Amino acid sequence: MEILKSLRNGVIVFLSLGVIFLGTSCESEPVEDRPDLPPISSFIMDFSDFDEPASNLKAAVPSFANFTHAYGNIVFWNAFTTVTLALPVTAYAYALNQEPEYMGNNKWEWSYDFKHNNIDYKATLTAERMNNEEFSADMSINLKALPGKGVTWFDGVIRYDHTHAGWNLYKNENAGAIKIIEVDWSRNYETDEGTMKYTLVEPGHEEEGSYIMLEIVTPDPEIIDAAYTISLAAGDIDIEWNRTTKAGRVADPVHFQDDLWHCWDYTLVDAVCDVPE
Repeated sequence: MEILKSLRNGVIVFLSLGVIFLGTSCESEPVEDRPDLPPISSFIMDFSDFDEPASNLKAAVPSFANFTHAYGNIVFWNAFTTVTLALPVTAYAYALNQEPEYMGNNKWEWSYDFKHNNIDYKATLTAERMNNEEFSADMSINLKALPGKGVTWFDGVIRYDHTHAGWNLYKNENAGAIKIIEVDWSRNYETDEGTMKYTLVEPGHEEEGSYIMLEIVTPDPEIIDAAYTISLAAGDIDIEWNRTTKAGRVADPVHFQDDLWHCWDYTLVDAVCDVPE
């Protein structure tokens, strides 16, 4: 009887352990908490209205000085972020077309190969539910030819409703990952208004602490509906324009030696500042 009792107890223990094992290894996915990645526009600031300099091929030379000055200050950020973000943005774009795998404990993983500049990479994006409103995300990338743990290129915290995302972007050197840009993005889907701010935080950079902020207000063909605020070591610059007509204005006390607006019309030629407030 003692032998049968021992066997019975052993079977009970074994079955109990099996139930525990199955319960932990086959955890069902909480689909309602699965992160939906925000659009790529949460990374990339829109520079499209200032992506080409004004050109003048006519003999009678009008002045494009005001637009050109605004363009010259935006092109620094456009070029800097385009180079810095090229690889991680390409990797993120691929992630938007992938389905994540549930890893348990409110974590999901996107893992895939992709190509950038004819080089094969492997990306792993991990997201984790933080609370009812937010989830975190972390992207690591490595050369496909050198398998192993990749290096972190960006991480951040995103609202589930996609009204806000905060990203940290890194560059990777022998000393490890160095944070160089902080991104703060917000969007109001009812009014189509939003803001995006890049802050340069790379230690030792001559423009460390500088930033550019883009603000989009309710679209209206009759008024200014977009603005950049640029803060550099040399001073602050304000740029405002209409996204439909492309007419706009710039204020730069250091460059112009005054506190006035300096305007351009829809052809980008210098104009009298009659742009409505």
